[in-house]
Amino acid sequence: MAISLTYQPDTSVSFGDTVLSWDTDRHQVRKLLNDKFEIADDVTDLSQYNNGDTSKNIIQRRDIYKNYKGQENYFFLNFDTNNKLTEIELHYGFSIRIEGVDIEFSMDVENVAELLTTISNDKRRLSDGEYFFEKLKLTIASSDAMGGDGSELAYFYCSKDVSHLIDNEVYS
Repeated sequence: MAISLTYQPDTSVSFGDTVLSWDTDRHQVRKLLNDKFEIADDVTDLSQYNNGDTSKNIIQRRDIYKNYKGQENYFFLNFDTNNKLTEIELHYGFSIRIEGVDIEFSMDVENVAELLTTISNDKRRLSDGEYFFEKLKLTIASSDAMGGDGSELAYFYCSKDVSHLIDNEVYS
């Protein structure tokens, strides 16, 4: 059975009755979810390519949850350098509701993309089986697009801010 997740762009994500608002402190998020997780913080040092400038380093602050609440699922919670919740990446095990639209990981990604166009008319194709919705601040991808096999939804990314996707012209 999939865990129900409600995504409210610009506001929060709810895991059942547990609401995680954007900018919630990392320790508070852990307390609210009250389950096992793996800390996956990392720094990719790019200073050697930027004349010693460490401001270009990639800093990743991430908690990884697997089989949350005893259900089969997998997701990442990403935090900024101040330990505030900024992004969520779902890989499987969720039914997702966004502004009255319900999607499942068992659905074909093309069908998911079409359903999302009923609430946001700004669908942009990133690659085969991968779509970005700027107004909803989310990206979806198929198993094929993620390096696996099949056209079913295999990745759901939502964020407080997607300017990094727009500024870098990720989409074509």
